[in-house]
Amino acid sequence: MTSVPIVQYASRTDVGMRRAANQDNLAVRVCPEFDEWNRCGHLFVVADGMGGHAVGDLASRITVSTLPLAYYKLDAVDVESRLRQAVIAANKAINDKSRENREFEGMGTTCSVLSLSSAGAMIGHVGDSRVYRVRRGRIEQLTFDHSLQWEMIRLGRATAENVELYHPRNVITRCLGPDLSVQVDVEGPFSVEPSDVFMLCSDGLTNHVNDEEIGVVLSSLPPEKSSRLLIDLANCRGGSDNSTVIVVRIDSYPDLNVRPSDSSPLPPAPPAAASAGIPVTLMLLVALISLGLAGWTISQGRPELSAIFAITAVAAFLLSRYFRPEPAGAARLPVASLGPLPDDPLMDPSMSSSLRSSFRTSPPYRTVDCQNAQGLLTYLAEAQSELAQAARDSSWQVDFEELTQLGRQATAANQSEKPDKAIRARARAIELLMKEIYQRRGTSGIN
Repeated sequence: MTSVPIVQYASRTDVGMRRAANQDNLAVRVCPEFDEWNRCGHLFVVADGMGGHAVGDLASRITVSTLPLAYYKLDAVDVESRLRQAVIAANKAINDKSRENREFEGMGTTCSVLSLSSAGAMIGHVGDSRVYRVRRGRIEQLTFDHSLQWEMIRLGRATAENVELYHPRNVITRCLGPDLSVQVDVEGPFSVEPSDVFMLCSDGLTNHVNDEEIGVVLSSLPPEKSSRLLIDLANCRGGSDNSTVIVVRIDSYPDLNVRPSDSSPLPPAPPAAASAGIPVTLMLLVALISLGLAGWTISQGRPELSAIFAITAVAAFLLSRYFRPEPAGAARLPVASLGPLPDDPLMDPSMSSSLRSSFRTSPPYRTVDCQNAQGLLTYLAEAQSELAQAARDSSWQVDFEELTQLGRQATAANQSEKPDKAIRARARAIELLMKEIYQRRGTSGIN
């Protein structure tokens, strides 16, 4: 093998529907020459900043600029050492910058890095951004969330079923920047096969789109289309945070003599219990009021306000049916050490059997079956219908004939048991509708 493997990739980042600024950043570097690929590999980085709009963005920008530079320039014995040292270099760069100005004090960022080289797939990870792999109908989470909820589960102080009731969602326990030293998780090497799909993402996506849906989308669409649909889905469901996605599909890869750290197959994880959220009736009431206000603002000659109310109505309706969002005001700050972890907390007899099947102490930390596309197709059909109705009510400049045709194509494909084709048609329809929403939001939306 004297040429680099063939991979397709796409990356997108979006501010979301509720944030004024995007604190997420990403970096991609693909090696053009075999020697560099063999030594270092292709590199993909996602960073989700925190600490206020300006400093959060600064922390994540420092990460995606410093880390790749250090990774390729370091004199390291292997990819694992190279990856760890590069993440540590990014931490130092952020910490040094924070000391220059009191306004930068405490800034931080998550960091998830994927390297694809002759060593296989290696991951460097700090925080709650994630790396997944989809293979043969299953999606595997290859990173452990450094979050209060996941640490409580690992310690045996909560279960997957009740953790939402006692611990806030977006409190992270580890990040780059605030401290001079940082503990970096390096996972792998994982085996790499043709048709594997890897995805890196920030929690703005996973707060709104579950693992099964992610797996179905990644299995059904090429990287450019899947990355767009995933962010559109997050924004359809409220877009409470910035969302960033990098999708990498393996077309060909050398047969490596790699001893992978992949664990044995797991049974599909059970669906997570619904968390306590806003009552469905209240969400429907918000939807009805917002639709009324959308019509009223049109009559008053304020189309920009009508778009906002229409988006709110659609999001409220969809949330009432499919998603219960995180509690308002959930913190995103590092917390103090939670103490030493037991050798194997999943052996705690108080832990439920369903938890043992959905969380592990080694990667993949969770595995979910993603071969059934019908649930996602039902959601996409209803989302298209609701968005199209909002477009009509608010007089958006949308090609409704094309939307109708795409809907018919999706229905016919589903009836012919061609779910991939049906998802492609629904994804295109939602893309057209969300494009109008992004324009009315005041930005081009997805970058």
